[in-house]
Formats: sequence, C-alpha cells, structure tokens
Amino acid sequence: MASLRRKVALVLAAAAVVSFAAPALGALIPAHEWRMIREIAASDGLNDEQTWLLAAIRRHENGRPGLEFGVGGPMNSGHRAHRYQDGVKSFYIQGLWASGTIRKHYTGDLVEFGRRYNPPDPVRWANGVRSLIRRLKTENNNRLPGKRPRARKIAFP
Repeated sequence: MASLRRKVALVLAAAAVVSFAAPALGALIPAHEWRMIREIAASDGLNDEQTWLLAAIRRHENGRPGLEFGVGGPMNSGHRAHRYQDGVKSFYIQGLWASGTIRKHYTGDLVEFGRRYNPPDPVRWANGVRSLIRRLKTENNNRLPGKRPRARKIAFP
C-alpha cells in the first residue's frame, strides 16, 4: 500500500513538473502582425498607449483576412475597408481604418471609444480590450515589441 502511494505521489509530482515546464501557448499577437501594427501606428502618428490599443483591438476582433480589426461590419457590406482579403493588404487597410479612428476619437476613455467603435455593447467591449492591453503588456514586459519604425505613408489604390 505504501509503495502504491509512493508511486502515485511520484506520478503526480512528475505531472506537476511537466505542466509548469511546458512551454507557454503562442503569443497573443504573432511577431509578423506586431511588425505591421507598429508600421501602421507609426504611419498614423499613434503614441504608445494608442499603439497598445490598436494591438488589443486586433486581438479582440481577431477577424479573418478582410476583417482583421473588425472595421466595416460584415464582409461584403460595401465598406471601403473591405477592398482586399489577402491577409496583408487587408491587414494594413483594416489597421489604417482602426488607427485613424483611434487617432481621431480616443481620449483615454475606452467605454466612450467603444461606443464609436462597437456600438452594440461598449462596456463589455471596453472591458475585453482593457484586459487584452494588460495581457499584451505583461507578455511583452511593458514594451512594444520590435523597433519603432520610421513614419512613412502607407497607401493602396
């Protein structure tokens, strides 16, 4: 009986070690998307706080190509942010629309901004985005990933 208890204790201890040693799940935002987010933020003149917000919106909306930042409602709505669906141009177009909205309308109040960005439930949206900003900052040691790119105009036909 003591031998069985010892074996069970060893198995549980090994399982605990493995679970703590297991690699963390993937990053909330992959490195290639961070690079594009930083380029969009630099091109639109966003500060660090606004850049964190842009990244959190990307993760919160988490749309497929053509809806990466959730801009313009459902796909094929005729919104100009839906011009591309290739995953790169669409990301930049969606990101530029989102960053423009942040630049023009974000005053530090996420609920108020949520009323403009996501009218159906701005309080829930703001809480989700606020949580994602905290998680993104923690994941990246409170520093935006990568180097700040040089501001340049991103343009598409």
